[in-house]
Amino acid sequence: MNTNLSIQEATVLSYVESLAKQKGYCFASNEFISRNLGLNERTLYRIFNKLEGRKYITRITKSIGNNGKQRKIYISPDVKLVSCM
Repeated sequence: MNTNLSIQEATVLSYVESLAKQKGYCFASNEFISRNLGLNERTLYRIFNKLEGRKYITRITKSIGNNGKQRKIYISPDVKLVSCM
């Protein structure tokens, strides 16, 4: 797996991985994550796109009615090799 991550990408990946430990996926909103990491929400969105493109994460969004959505972010099992660096 390609480990050429920027510091911001590695930080986001590590944070999401820590949030996913309890349930096996992360359900935190972009607002929550960006606020806690001091990132702009648009920057976080771009980072998620890069991480998903590199197969580090998988995002699954489903409609829950009344214009609501539920998103789950799953970490690839191979990421554990990266987070130990």
